[in-house]
Amino acid sequence: MATVQISDIYNPLTFARREQEAQIELNAFLASGIIVQDPRVSDQASVGGNKGEMPFFKPLGTPEPNYSNDVPADTSTPNKITSAKMEWRLASLNQSWSTMDLAVDLALEDPVQAITGRIGKYWATTEERRLIQSSLGVLADNVANDAGDMVVNIATDATGAPTAAELISADALIDAEQTAGDHQGGFTAIAMHSVVYSNLRKQQLIDFVRDADNNTMFATYGGKRVVVDDSLPAVPGTNRVTYTTVLFGSGAWIMGNGRVKTPSEMDRKPENGNGGGEELLYSRRAEIIHPLGFSFTSASVAGQSATLAELANAANWDRVWERKNVPLAYLQTNG
Repeated sequence: MATVQISDIYNPLTFARREQEAQIELNAFLASGIIVQDPRVSDQASVGGNKGEMPFFKPLGTPEPNYSNDVPADTSTPNKITSAKMEWRLASLNQSWSTMDLAVDLALEDPVQAITGRIGKYWATTEERRLIQSSLGVLADNVANDAGDMVVNIATDATGAPTAAELISADALIDAEQTAGDHQGGFTAIAMHSVVYSNLRKQQLIDFVRDADNNTMFATYGGKRVVVDDSLPAVPGTNRVTYTTVLFGSGAWIMGNGRVKTPSEMDRKPENGNGGGEELLYSRRAEIIHPLGFSFTSASVAGQSATLAELANAANWDRVWERKNVPLAYLQTNG
């Protein structure tokens, strides 16, 4: 059967556009509103260099107001508006595929979509993994440096089957939300391992809602969009597995895409396959994915971009917002 080679259908502009469209459509964290694409972040990602700062003003607080009087000598002393900064690090990423991976039959209605959809799915999954690993780095920093004030841990490593008190429940999730104090109403999405999700379904705590276009059903818990992802931690102990569930506020993460000189390109190796030839397609990205309220310190990064392991390293994170202003919370359970 005749097959379509990559070179038969490759157009750089078409591939870049459709790959980006597929990546956005397939990223569950973007779809749920956890990540917000911010043009200001994209601008920063395009100015050169791999590190930068995002300044912000701190809240005004709630000092007692002045009480007006009719004494001319009594004057008001203005309060200061203070600022701080969040540090970010750019990730410069690339991947390549060969004809054997991506070539498709002529019978396919849209071979360009078939290929860009696969590449878009790859980058969507990669971004999800980087967000999750960064979430774990924030969690590790919180436990190490902020007394774990963002996490509720009801998991144990005792022998025997987990009890109800060690499993996810409505009460446990409320306790996790309470770590944000009077800002607990800001959580709009929740990400969990499929084992945890199944336990909530057994408790009949999961509802299903259609999207605005009435096309797709998505899961919710307590009005919060549910993201199910098995790359969330399932850490085996001696007797039990500990699962980490993450609560997010809307726009808890910001994202920007930088400019890449050559987002995609073709290469041909005529000598490969004993002279039969091989075609390769390269895809490149430059992006910032960053949690609000934290600085990425880059204290333990070996290369130009942070690896998955380095994103999960507590040494690379530092909270710069007051706890209740950070739209993240964690719950650790045995299922």
